[in-house]
Amino acid sequence: MFTKVFQPAASKTTDVDIPAVVARAVAALGKVGALTLLVNDPQRATDSGAILRALPEHVDPARIRILVATGSHKFPVSDQAAFERSLLDGLSVEQVQWHDGGSASLRPVAGAWRVHPWLLDERPLLAVGSVEPHYFAGFTGAHKTATIGCAAVEDITANHRHAVSPRCRPCRIDDNPVHEGIAGMLAALTELRPVQAINLVQVGRTIADAQTGSPLEALPLAAPAAMNAFCCQAPKLADAIVAQVEGPLGVSLYQADKGIKNTEWALREGGALILEAPCPKGIGQHQFTNVLKRAASYDEACAVVEKDGYRLGDHKALRLRYLTDRKYRNVRLMIVSPGLTDEDAALLGATRYACVGDALKAAGVDASRNTAYCVKDAGNVCLVVAFGEVTSTNVTNCTNGRNGIME
Repeated sequence: MFTKVFQPAASKTTDVDIPAVVARAVAALGKVGALTLLVNDPQRATDSGAILRALPEHVDPARIRILVATGSHKFPVSDQAAFERSLLDGLSVEQVQWHDGGSASLRPVAGAWRVHPWLLDERPLLAVGSVEPHYFAGFTGAHKTATIGCAAVEDITANHRHAVSPRCRPCRIDDNPVHEGIAGMLAALTELRPVQAINLVQVGRTIADAQTGSPLEALPLAAPAAMNAFCCQAPKLADAIVAQVEGPLGVSLYQADKGIKNTEWALREGGALILEAPCPKGIGQHQFTNVLKRAASYDEACAVVEKDGYRLGDHKALRLRYLTDRKYRNVRLMIVSPGLTDEDAALLGATRYACVGDALKAAGVDASRNTAYCVKDAGNVCLVVAFGEVTSTNVTNCTNGRNGIME
C-alpha cells in the first residue's frame, strides 16, 4: 500500500546518566538551598519525573516548588490531579502550581514580557524540556518551558503571530522569527537570575539523550540527537502522505494538526494528505475554528486576521487554508478520526473517511504508479525531502515545497 513507512527511531537501551545530568545542572546554579522547577504540562510527554526523582540528592524536597508551564493551555482539575500524582510519584514537595497566562499576578521582566512571579523571586530556576522538531519554533525544549510556558497570553500571542512566516519550519532556529523572539525573552530573564536547563530527547518512554546548560546552550547540544530520533528523509515528493498522530497530541485536531505541519513539505502540490488521529476532544481551540468559519480561502483568512488582529490559533488556520486552497498548494486533506464529524471535516476544508484504505482509494492512489508515505507519530516525526546530508542547519533549506505564505 505504501512506498515507504517512516517512524521514530527504535527505542534503545541507553546509558544516559540522569542523576549525573541533574548534578551538573544543580552545580551550575551555585549554592542551592531552594529551587523552582519548571516542567511541561500534560500535552507534552516529557519525563520530568526522572529529573525530579534525582533532585533530592541535591535539594531538600521540602524546598522544591514545581511550576507546570502551561503557556496558554488550560486543564480540568481532574487532569491536573492525575498529572501531579504521576509526576510526584509519592514524593512530597513544597508546592505545585499551574501557570495561568491570564492571571493578574504576572509580573514584567525588564519591561519585555510578563511572567509567573515565581520566575522573578530569589530562587534559582531549573527548566526541564523535551527536544523534538516544532513546526514553527524549530525545536521544543527547556528554552520554551521557561518562556512561552510561563508567559502572559498577550506575550505568547505576540511571539506566535510570526508563525505564519515561511522562515518558521521544523528544525530551523537560525533566521526563525519565533525562535528569535524566545531568545529575546530568555535574555531578559537570565539577566535577572540564574537559569539552567535540562533537555531530554525521548523516543517513547526511552530517554535517548540528556543535555544541560543555559537554555540556549542546552538546545543545540540536544538537537542532533533529536533530529536523529525524529527526522526522516524521504527520497522524493509524495503523491499521498498518511500522517498518524496519537498520544497527547492526538486529543484534538488543533494539536494533531502538528502531524500535518511536520509532513506537508514532503508532499507535492495537488497531492493528498490523510490525517489519522483519534481527536476525542474534537477540533478544539475556539479561535482556530472562528477564523475557519469566516474564511473559506487563504486570502479570506488573511483578511479576517488583518481586520481582527492576530490571536492565538490564527497561524494554524492561515496555514491550513494555504495548504488546501486551489490557488496555492491545492492539497486534498482527508481525515480519519472517530472524534470528528463530517461537519468538522468540512469546516477544515477536508473530507472524513472511515479508514485509511477508503481515503487512499478516494485519492486514487495506486501503489504501482504513485508514491505514498505513511508517517507514524507524525506529531513528533518531521518528514523532509532533501538533497545531501540532513543537518540541523540545512534541513529547512534543502526541503522542497512552496513557501509563499505571506508574513
